[in-house]
Amino acid sequence: SYESSTIAITDDAWTIKSPSDTDEQLTDADDNNNEHEPVKCTLLSPGTSIRVAPMERATSGWSTEHFHQNLKLPEGSNAGRGIIVQFEAMARECIAIAFSPYHQYELGKTYVVHFGANGNLQTVIRRHVNYNEAVDLTFPSRVCSENHWIPYWICLQNGTLSAGVGKCVGKNVIGSLDDSMYNMLRSGVDAVRYVGVGNSALNRNARDLRVRNVAVMSIPGQFGLEGVPMEAQSAFVNILDMDYASNNGSGGGSGGGTVATEAELLAEYEKERAKAKARAAKFGVEYKEPAPDAFLKWSEARRLRANPERGFITGIDTFSAAEKAKADARKERFAKDERKRKGLDDDNTDNNNNNEGSDNEGGEGAKEDEEGVDDVAEWEKTKKDPLPIEQAWENWKLVSKFRADPPGNLLSNGNTSGEIVLSLGSDGATSGMDTAEFIPKKIVVVPSKIHIFSIDWAPFKQIRTDDLLSFFRDYGPSYVEWLGELSCNVLFEDKHSAARALHALSQELPSPPPAAVDMTKRWEPPSAPKNDEDMNDENANGETNQLDDDSVRDFPLDAPASQPADGGVIETEEDEQEPLPDFGDMGWRFCKWTVRKVSNDRYGRRGTRARVLMRLATSLDVLDDRPTEWPKPPPGFT
Repeated sequence: SYESSTIAITDDAWTIKSPSDTDEQLTDADDNNNEHEPVKCTLLSPGTSIRVAPMERATSGWSTEHFHQNLKLPEGSNAGRGIIVQFEAMARECIAIAFSPYHQYELGKTYVVHFGANGNLQTVIRRHVNYNEAVDLTFPSRVCSENHWIPYWICLQNGTLSAGVGKCVGKNVIGSLDDSMYNMLRSGVDAVRYVGVGNSALNRNARDLRVRNVAVMSIPGQFGLEGVPMEAQSAFVNILDMDYASNNGSGGGSGGGTVATEAELLAEYEKERAKAKARAAKFGVEYKEPAPDAFLKWSEARRLRANPERGFITGIDTFSAAEKAKADARKERFAKDERKRKGLDDDNTDNNNNNEGSDNEGGEGAKEDEEGVDDVAEWEKTKKDPLPIEQAWENWKLVSKFRADPPGNLLSNGNTSGEIVLSLGSDGATSGMDTAEFIPKKIVVVPSKIHIFSIDWAPFKQIRTDDLLSFFRDYGPSYVEWLGELSCNVLFEDKHSAARALHALSQELPSPPPAAVDMTKRWEPPSAPKNDEDMNDENANGETNQLDDDSVRDFPLDAPASQPADGGVIETEEDEQEPLPDFGDMGWRFCKWTVRKVSNDRYGRRGTRARVLMRLATSLDVLDDRPTEWPKPPPGFT
């Protein structure tokens, strides 16, 4: 519901007064605080918030449900002077506020401001002239937060529509659209009166947004004909630099300072934008807004544009000695309570047997015990045995050129905060020569990232982001940073969440590697068909034995006769003598269970499984540039 209220204006903030305040209280407040005369406004009832679902693209977004008949200028206001809206919102991206002369979206006469458009990297101010043309401007900004209430304001006066962040109209200006020509030509009945609230997030990960404290008012009279004074437009408005959202960043920004946070990436982006703008002014050419990947590493720019949802933060080191001691104490206390409870149950059972005789044998108490045994047995059935660690070396020769091992002994002996200095050539290869051709580079461990590498080519090509997030779902992952067809990084909000996930979902590999590993045995997913009859049944149902079904193999079905029947590679005497790589010393761990595809899509079928190696990521595990070609599959794979 909406009601009438007033706005108290000071130099620092425009404050909404409670509707219950009397005129006398408002006058006293004005005298004490040197405020201007209060301004009438239409206010969303205090304590009320609006939840807005993403718009339907099929209906062109806006509909009458986004406009409330009471969300408009107060009665008696001069619509010709303009309109101001203040509100607070909590959204991941794409807050859409519309100004319309009618109680609906009117093409050619409605202004729309999109806060947090394009993955929360831009703010767009637009008026559609028709279905194909629009008057609009785009301003780089980072102004939405899904965890904090952020105050915004929009002001339309003298044909100029301005938008900003904060509680004081005219400050922290994001940008302005000058549409004074239309303002002079429009009729009086087309003056803006109504306000609509929408959600213009249209991607598949779109989420609802929440809005509260919406206040609509006309231009205060004390500002005269020129209207509310506006500060100079900010170069780049970033709420991470303000007090509104004390956010530690995204994708492990709080994990020890080794991953660039959103604030750091945006600061670097803004610095490079300023340089590009200065160059354009110096040489007299038109300035064009560059994309983030023009300055940042491609994988980091992609994460910035993706604007991923935050995972939860563990906050404590569960592997520290103090936390382990607390856990042992809790375990002992619970065990003691359980023993005590069982002792009382035994006493009660004995008393019941003495009082009621043998007729109660096999009664309720016994049933509880039997049920307890059944529950334990059922629980044991759900437990999964970890994969044999010997499988970690399967296919290692075939995929070795795609695997990125950490340099030196950076991750040896379980180190999580290592740091070394290597000499890198122009192609990124390490070198022991410290000459002018090689630049020393510091390489550090990134404890809030887990680096994934699959030893199964065909199945992992079918694994997507949702499958990996589902695999790590119990530990709050926030983003999957793809590096290739066989490798990626999984980002967490802090290093403690990453450590929990790494230890719970993977197993340590021995160093040195086992002396004898049977490389002739090939792993197959547990759901693979066992005989030709099963194969024929699938074919009879119109399904082909593709490599993207539950019976995925890592070898072509039409393997030539020169290869073993199971798809393996012929092992020569020289190959057999080649030592196995020491994964354990390099910091690699082997998954306890396979990564499973959770749903059917155009990339593969549900149930496809792939085995992976894991380790903590390093600062080298990024993509500097966008890949321009995809590697061919190694021998033995399709």
